[in-house]
Parts: sequence; structure tokens; C-alpha cells
Amino acid sequence: MPLFLLSIACQAQENLQNEVLKKCRKEFSKKKCLSDYDEDKIPFYQDKCPEKAGPEENNGCPWPDMDKDDVIDKDDSCPEVAGPMENNGCPWPDTDGDGVLDKDDPYPTNPNKNGKECEKIYATEKVCYEKTVEELSKTDFSGLIDLLFEEQDFKTFLAQPKKYIFIKKIIGTVGAECGNDPYYDCKHFEKNNNNDVFVKLWNKDNFNKIRKKLGNKTIIPLISYGTDGYSHFEENDHENYFLTNKITPFYKGRFNDNGKIGNIYYTAPQKPVRELAITQKGNNMTGLDYASFSIAVLPQFYNDSDIEYLVQLTFSDDKQGDRRALTKYYRFNDGKWFFSRVFE
Repeated sequence: MPLFLLSIACQAQENLQNEVLKKCRKEFSKKKCLSDYDEDKIPFYQDKCPEKAGPEENNGCPWPDMDKDDVIDKDDSCPEVAGPMENNGCPWPDTDGDGVLDKDDPYPTNPNKNGKECEKIYATEKVCYEKTVEELSKTDFSGLIDLLFEEQDFKTFLAQPKKYIFIKKIIGTVGAECGNDPYYDCKHFEKNNNNDVFVKLWNKDNFNKIRKKLGNKTIIPLISYGTDGYSHFEENDHENYFLTNKITPFYKGRFNDNGKIGNIYYTAPQKPVRELAITQKGNNMTGLDYASFSIAVLPQFYNDSDIEYLVQLTFSDDKQGDRRALTKYYRFNDGKWFFSRVFE
């Protein structure tokens, strides 16, 4: 705006205010006209709501909030119905009327499948996690290994003549968590006990027990995510089971995993005269006389207060795929492990 036009506009505004002040003084005293009772920094003669504080852009009046939801009408998409600010002053919808808001309901249009089921699953998994943390702190897994050694399938495996043994260390779950069969799209509790069980089961003492049972064998750890998941070698130092558990002596070899070259770590009955090299194609180790086994352990509620462990043994060798030999429940009580029931 040109300077002279701006000057004219300001003069007109000042004249208007003077007229308003003069009009006020005809009815009230000068002191009252210039007062600011509601302390909104707008003088009485200019304030459309002199007893209620409000912004200048609304002539000193508070913005209306018809539905009393603390979202003023000018910003409220639903000014006559109360709703949260996060939803622009509108109530959250519940399309299927099941009492679970659409934003929290994985089935917003189906009242027979509602978020209450998911809320229950989440709460159960949280309790399960916290209870299992407490139980694991009191549980010694050495006795479980001893008990598994007595299984006939394990005895047969330990007696076989293979030179190389892969131990698949399972990180993941077996079956439904905590006895639940949840909907796949429910929100689950953010933590699990997989790594806690892994650390407790595959401690140094248990590994040395297995090494002693296997005798004159080369032992190579694999990490497997879930019983049917992808297995891979411990390529990095932070994955090195022997290093992190201070198991000696161990040696470093090389692998070709479907074209990917990296390191492997292994123990052997005596120091190797040459570097161990393994080639993997698909899920098979080519040209290697080997067998493998895994022990998967999943804590589950036995009842409202006790926990039992679902244990699954799986064996395989270079001539056949994985063979699931055992799936049983075991319990730990008074410092001892015992068989609980067969998995059905």
C-alpha cells in the first residue's frame, strides 16, 4: 500500500476510535470507558464483552464453544457435539457399535470381531511376559538338558557317526504365544521372552554338556528364527556364541552361503590343520557329512499362576530334511524339571 494511502487508513481508524470513545463518554465516565475490567488489554469502550476476557480479533469476546469440549467453534468440525481436539472436536466413530472406537478396532464394521478381543490378548501377553521374566530368574535350565538327554530320539542322535554337528539355536516362538491363537492383525505386547530363554538355555554349562555327549565331533552353531525359519551362520563377533559365552577353544572358518561369503565359528576336538570351508546351497551343506538338531523352548501359562515350557526337538542330516521328534510340556518346580504332558 502506498504511504499516503496507509496514512489515510490510519487516520480513519483513529477517527473511528475517537467517535466510539465520545459515544461511550456520553453514557459512562471517562474512567470507565478507558478501564479494562476483564484484563484482556482491550479498553471498555472498544470491548464488546467488557466483563469476559477475549481476543482482539473477536472484539474482546471469548470464542464460543457451544458443545463445551474445549475446541472453540471456529476450529470445531462438530461444534454441536463434543469431541477431542485430536479429532478436530468431533467424537471418535464406532461404526459397528461394539463399544470399541474405529481407531482402535481392527474390525470397525464387524461387531462380532471387535477390539475387545485384541485388548484382552494384549493384556494377557503383557501379564505372560512379566510373569515369565519373574519365573526365568528362578529357573535353572541345566536340568532340562539332562532330561532331554534321556529321550530315545536324542540318544539315537548322539550315537550317530556324523563328523559335523550343527546346533540350531532357535530365536522365536513355537506355536501360539501364551496359549493364545490371536487374530493376525491384533496389536501384540511389544516385548517377548525369546532372547531371555535363549540365553538361559544356551549357557556355557549346557553347551559343554552337549559337547561332552557328542564326543569327537566338530560343532557349528546356527541361528534360526522360528522352527521353520531361515538359519544362518554366526558371521559377526556380536553373534559369535563362543566369544559371547567365553567358550574355548574355538576356531574361525569360511562359508559360501548361496553366494554370500563370510565367517563361521566352530569347536573341534583338536586344532584343525586347515581352515574349515563350508558351501551351502538352498538349505543343504554340499559335500559335508553332517547332522543337526535344535531345541525350541516356549514358556506358556499352565494355569493362572504356573508356567510350563513347550519343548520341541528337531533333528536332520545331509540325507533328510528336518524331522520333528519331540513336542512335550515340561515344568520346573522346587529346583527340578519334570515331564508335564504331551503336546496335542
